[in-house]
Amino acid sequence: MRNGIGKSHGKMIMMGEHAVVYNYPAIALPLVSIPVIIRVKENSDKVLSSNYFVGKISELPESLSGVKYLISLLDDDLNKEQLNYAMSIDSGLPIERGLGSSAAIGAAITRAMFDFFDVELDNETLLDYINKSETVTHGKASGLDARTVISDSPIKFTKDKQVEHFTFNSDGFIVIADSGIKGKTKQTVSDVRSMYDNDPIAIGNKLEQLGKCTDSTIKALQTNNLKSLGQTFNHANDILTDLNLSVPKVDLMINAANNAGALGSKITGGGRGGCIICLARNLTSAQMIQKALIKNQAEQTWIQPLSIYENED
Repeated sequence: MRNGIGKSHGKMIMMGEHAVVYNYPAIALPLVSIPVIIRVKENSDKVLSSNYFVGKISELPESLSGVKYLISLLDDDLNKEQLNYAMSIDSGLPIERGLGSSAAIGAAITRAMFDFFDVELDNETLLDYINKSETVTHGKASGLDARTVISDSPIKFTKDKQVEHFTFNSDGFIVIADSGIKGKTKQTVSDVRSMYDNDPIAIGNKLEQLGKCTDSTIKALQTNNLKSLGQTFNHANDILTDLNLSVPKVDLMINAANNAGALGSKITGGGRGGCIICLARNLTSAQMIQKALIKNQAEQTWIQPLSIYENED
């Protein structure tokens, strides 16, 4: 019996969300510790099982429209024998939280389907399929998520430019906290676009400032200047809040983290829910911040050392 498997992982935008759509740089870190695994095997019907849906692929709900579109596209391109199959999704990523769940699932599905049909897959083809799925899910996709969920090292991404991989050696830790509120990336991207169209000078200035925050972040990471990095986190969060991308619960969590000793905290991803990231000077501080976030309604939290990638190619 034919089988296929595909793997990927989540991502965290450290800096530059929303600005990246307007050709400013962004930094994203792979969340290699939060994997996505897709398995495909021959079956009597085309079905899918996951934490969010179990049933026929043809009956996938609108909330999984990107997944449905991608499977259909891959089926048309690869399934010359008209085989039926069962697909299972095993993911540790919460959906619609800004951690790249849809892109990671898209990457793993594409890899699993190519493996199942025994067709060679190159990186550019993989990216093309992920981005097509992302466009259905989120509207205009920047390509940042797609690049990061198939990368093993941090990347600096600027639209229409070559991706830059980089490493750094930092003493800091990142605490990621899930608000429990589904992010609204497609809506927030559209809303920021409307704001920009209505006032291109003022909104354009804020997006430019976010782009400059990315450059400041890289400098702070590579010089291990955690104080400067924390200040940049706070500055970026102020801009994102000005762009109407926060909600009261997120504000509560950010204040709790900063009061517990975070050097800086910010929204990550599309905003209006999803996750925040908080900078801690060491593991002890990170754990204190984590406890404060849990006390202030964070649904899930993760701690990750900033230098997890320093020895990778």
